[in-house]
Amino acid sequence: MVRCLALAIVALAFAEATAAAAGTDLLQWARSLPERFAVSGSKVEPTYMAAIDISRDGDVVSILGGAPAWAERSREAVAVDADGTMRHLVCPGGMACDGTPSPAGFLSTAALISKSRAGALDASIEAEPYGRFSVLCVPAEMLGISRPILDPCFEITTGAAIAQKNRFSNRFDGPSLDPASLTFATDNATTAPKEQAP
Repeated sequence: MVRCLALAIVALAFAEATAAAAGTDLLQWARSLPERFAVSGSKVEPTYMAAIDISRDGDVVSILGGAPAWAERSREAVAVDADGTMRHLVCPGGMACDGTPSPAGFLSTAALISKSRAGALDASIEAEPYGRFSVLCVPAEMLGISRPILDPCFEITTGAAIAQKNRFSNRFDGPSLDPASLTFATDNATTAPKEQAP
């Protein structure tokens, strides 16, 4: 009986170690992301569809969008220094951009880059499907967001924040791009991500 219990504990430990090894090392993944990408997609609002463009050009992550097609879209851009320090380069009208930015939502890629440069992403995370894409949903506290309800989810080949996952319902929720509407461009070539969801 004791021997069976000991074997069961060893088997369980081995299974957990194998499962943990299957996850993606967040720091290594974030540091290996491409320096440039552009993502276009749409987000459905109650009364309209918003066109969203997210891009990374080296140290700068920007977003253009958030309005119906007939209205002017807003732009926000955040630069990330070599030590992980963030600063606003472009601030949308009506928003105060004094102090250190706390990018969330579609700009979460800036926070991901910042934390990776500071060496502060100590976790292994399993990829999960989002439409035809694979995403890594990162606990928002790891990116400096206090008392979050939504965790940002990053497309696995580019690091673009394309979705949010609700902690209470465990469903994709909040500001998320419709996966059917997404197009990606990296190095001047429009592509679909190389790694598809299982």
